[in-house]
Amino acid sequence: MASVAPAASASNPKSSTLIFIASTDVIGVRTRSVSYFPGRSTSGGRPSCPDPLGTRNHELGTMNSEPPRIELARLPTPIDHLQDLSRELGVEIYVKRDDLTGAALSGNKVRKLEYVLARALEEDADTVITCGGAQSNHCRATAIAARRVGLDIELFLRGGHESAVEANLFLDLLVGAHIHAMTEAEYEDVGPAMAERAEILGSQGRQAYVVPEGASDPIGSFGYVRCMKEIIDQQRAGDVTFDQLIVPVGSGGTVAGLLAGARHLGFTGKIIGVPVCDDAAWFRPVIETLLEGLAHYLVGLDATVPDDLLLDGFVGNGYGQATFDELERIRDLAVLTGLILDPVYTNKAFGALLALVRDGTIAQGGRVLFIHTGGLFGLFPFGDRMPHLMVP
Repeated sequence: MASVAPAASASNPKSSTLIFIASTDVIGVRTRSVSYFPGRSTSGGRPSCPDPLGTRNHELGTMNSEPPRIELARLPTPIDHLQDLSRELGVEIYVKRDDLTGAALSGNKVRKLEYVLARALEEDADTVITCGGAQSNHCRATAIAARRVGLDIELFLRGGHESAVEANLFLDLLVGAHIHAMTEAEYEDVGPAMAERAEILGSQGRQAYVVPEGASDPIGSFGYVRCMKEIIDQQRAGDVTFDQLIVPVGSGGTVAGLLAGARHLGFTGKIIGVPVCDDAAWFRPVIETLLEGLAHYLVGLDATVPDDLLLDGFVGNGYGQATFDELERIRDLAVLTGLILDPVYTNKAFGALLALVRDGTIAQGGRVLFIHTGGLFGLFPFGDRMPHLMVP
């Protein structure tokens, strides 16, 4: 396992003064292909104080408590109505734009990190350790978020020793992440490797907080309980009720949080999770464990996993791989709507949505909400395969 430390910086990032210029969403924009349920922009800067524990009759419903939370994401994210595509398919397609939780710090992981890093700060950590592939969106988001709240960051990356320094990996290095590059075989034991590194730092007087792959633990999953509250509020504001909600599944935390939030808050649409790696049989016990953890916070939560929650058949050539047809779908959707999907997560889940429309599972005239979990930077390494797809 190779270890790469960042170059020494001229100044201590913890003592830097940052100036943020906040932008504001344009309200009520309408275009030919997309209409918007606007979100609310939030100013940057230091995270807010954690939410208090022991809250009852909370905005999220009756709870035993809510984990502490800091503000990292620009929330709520808007919901877009893809009007041209909806007319073409005969189904109303809406997109929850969690790719807009931020800029470099963007995607679904930011919602999870609001809770995960709050817990790290609560435990007086000075370093965060996590893991993923060399082009992991989670690792990139964790690295940037950790720096934002003044923490050091160490990443255990599968294939990091042979990956080009671009996209997510470039941003990891840009914020000074300490990279532990691992082979596929070494990554099989990444959990013990991270625990061992935390012990080493502890012996040096440091305090490390280990975040699981994808920030998919009950604390991180709580970010998508809160997201479900946003969705319900936006349904009410937009006078629309979603029949189905479709979300990619890569580590299980996002779909577990959405399911828990739906049950706790009364969302009536059917949730469909689309695995982009492994399969439903692998994810079911993972999601069940996450729901059991969330039941600690949510009074009376049913922690069973529905038989039809997960839809197999859309992994394609494997995790992180993209076929010509899949890349062509990214191009076609970008041309028609201006919406850009990533090849690893969202494009495969969107392929499932289209398949469900074709086979009639999603009925004509139905209303579908697609969760865009981000991942734009993951598209860049596929650039050398895209030129022949570009419109002249």
